[in-house]
Amino acid sequence: MKNLVFHSKSYDRRGRVCEQIEHHNSHLSPASRGQKFRKMKASPFSFFRGTNHIFWSDFAGNWQINCFGGSVFSRTWLQGDAHVYNMGAFLNDLEDISYGFDDFDDSLVADYQYDVWRFAVSMVLDGVQSRHLSSDDISKGIREFSRNYLETIAYYQQIDCFSSSFGKKNTCKLLNKFLVKTEKKLGRSKMLDKWTVVDQERRFKKIDGKLEPLAKDSILYQQITDSFRDYIGTVSEEFIDYYQGHYNILDIAIRQSAGTGSLGLKRYYALLRGNTDHSFDDVILDIKQQQQPTAFSYLSEEEVREYNFNFKNHAHRHLEAYGALSEYPDCHLGWLGIGDHWFSVRERSPLKNDFPTYKLKSLKDYKSMALQWSEIMATNHLQAARGLNSTLDQYVFEATINRIAKDRTKEFSKFVDGIAHAYAKEVRMDYLYFCEMY
Repeated sequence: MKNLVFHSKSYDRRGRVCEQIEHHNSHLSPASRGQKFRKMKASPFSFFRGTNHIFWSDFAGNWQINCFGGSVFSRTWLQGDAHVYNMGAFLNDLEDISYGFDDFDDSLVADYQYDVWRFAVSMVLDGVQSRHLSSDDISKGIREFSRNYLETIAYYQQIDCFSSSFGKKNTCKLLNKFLVKTEKKLGRSKMLDKWTVVDQERRFKKIDGKLEPLAKDSILYQQITDSFRDYIGTVSEEFIDYYQGHYNILDIAIRQSAGTGSLGLKRYYALLRGNTDHSFDDVILDIKQQQQPTAFSYLSEEEVREYNFNFKNHAHRHLEAYGALSEYPDCHLGWLGIGDHWFSVRERSPLKNDFPTYKLKSLKDYKSMALQWSEIMATNHLQAARGLNSTLDQYVFEATINRIAKDRTKEFSKFVDGIAHAYAKEVRMDYLYFCEMY
């Protein structure tokens, strides 16, 4: 097979890109849109992170998906906005530090290759931005990433017991060092000190541009408090058991300026009393407005009907995706409604941290992380697919991938590398169009 590459669907690429950005961000206030656009102008990679909608517009239904997938059985739960900074460190439900997907706002069920392609493109953009790696080094990393994805799927075929959770005991030396350092540097007490103060009891700080506490007699405070009762009905039994006695709302604040793609959406922090009489185990819940995942606009009529049948709203979809792609999901995970909007609810992790990719200065380290990223993605996809297909044949996803890609790992790695570099070049051009326009 010749090396296939991305080709723009439109001769007027500049006009099309600017029109899509305008349309996608038309719901934002002028202040929120300005803030988001300033973040996107920082670099081509930042632009890529803020324009997932352009990626899906370019690739949804692309004929190249049939080269190594395109089957109803090559679908699984996707992260949906896969890139190197949508994997990070967090505290899992066993109270262990973990590393993996940590954002499920754009998750949905589709062909596995969309995650693989988008992540590979991010490797090019981030690698170029770091200035430590040559184009050849980045290609070698992407080919390792792609090859190992298929090999991980093949390795676990019909093996019932495997872990899709990655921590200090089963990660590469580089990532293990990062997790150990994160665990020492961060923690619940430090997180609480950053966002809260203690008078007679704990409450949120006012942090300009980041956190604005709500007055307890405000209508919004009361709306969130009232909706919390419905939230309790969406969480796991473990949470219900833990809730009894001490889990009361202490304070609520508006979270500002977080993220890139999600800027402008409503977001709140709720401070909950922990399950002891001490304040060190208090919890911050992240209450985030959920809209349709970016790829939703490109689903077929049949897929839209399937989606609407399975999910009560987009926050419910977020909950299902989080549970499908995580081995030990947060027991606080749930959702609630405020007015006409739906919100996901999860704990703000005390160990939330991003791996510093700019420190990947050698090809050896880069390939080591590439192998780690692909193993995490593959095992998460595999776990999610087995749950998705449990009533049919839980092994059908891996059987399909192995049948399509059998003895073609080298070809697949070259194919993904070609798509990644070609599309990264297109993103850099789109970024220049954007900077000229705004």
